[in-house]
Amino acid sequence: MKKKRIHFNEINEEIYTPSLWTRPRIVFISVLLVLIGFLANFSLEDKINKILLNVLQKNEACPIQFQKAELSYFLPKVIIKAITIPGLCFGQPYSSLPIREVVIALHSPSFYPPGIRFHLSLKEGGTKVHLYPSVSLFSHYVQIEKTQIDAKIFSVMTSDNKSPIAGLIDISGFVKISNSGNLTDGQLSLTSNNFSIPAQNIKGFNMTPVALNNFSIQSHFSNATTMLIDEITIGKSNSPIELNLKGKINISPSGLSSSMLSLNGTLFLSQYFLNNFSFVKIFFPANNTTGKYQMTLEGPLGNLGPPQFN
Repeated sequence: MKKKRIHFNEINEEIYTPSLWTRPRIVFISVLLVLIGFLANFSLEDKINKILLNVLQKNEACPIQFQKAELSYFLPKVIIKAITIPGLCFGQPYSSLPIREVVIALHSPSFYPPGIRFHLSLKEGGTKVHLYPSVSLFSHYVQIEKTQIDAKIFSVMTSDNKSPIAGLIDISGFVKISNSGNLTDGQLSLTSNNFSIPAQNIKGFNMTPVALNNFSIQSHFSNATTMLIDEITIGKSNSPIELNLKGKINISPSGLSSSMLSLNGTLFLSQYFLNNFSFVKIFFPANNTTGKYQMTLEGPLGNLGPPQFN
């Protein structure tokens, strides 16, 4: 291409062409520098720590402790480090439940309900929890996926710091909560294929481990105040113990511990179990020697009465 000749009294047109430092770029870089300066002088992380401190530690009934909360701007998330849930929360003031960390991350937009979806996760030993809360102007929705609880975690709820059950329990389901804080819908599934009763002392009698393997609880909300227990199954037809129950929970406005549980069903104890753990007969009607009993369990969740057998 022929290059245009420039006279001695003319200015090269390249001077008027846009340079690297265009006005939009200067504005963008200026805004970026202001934002960096703002974040450097205003610690959002400190703000989050103060909010968590106020929410978690100042609850006298269950003061949850934590070391600190860290904020990550890349793939936005909050990491709460070294959490300690005191046994006071479970009625056992001399024990505690340590959790290494809890991560709360922005996940994606939520289409049902319309809003923002988060991901809350924690891992502690064999326990791993994955919750997906969706926050909306209309209601709140929590999806439970790929969650597994190691029954050892229940040891904090007992006076001797030993869990009365053992095994890994898979949990899935969802809970829908209105803006007023009331449960309006939900479904919950708990299953295990390695469920067992560990060695323990019951009313002064020593009991050796009992493998039951099968464990299942299936439930759903029929309305805002009633949760139906569709199935509680422990053991199988050839297990030392086989339990089958159904019932409901009437949800109390004052809290879950005041909610009323009502269960009915059957308990079958094999001849092997009755022969090897003969002391259990004192808890059952003397005139029933078949090992099959009708069972009823009723009362508030926070203070259940003993099961009744016929």
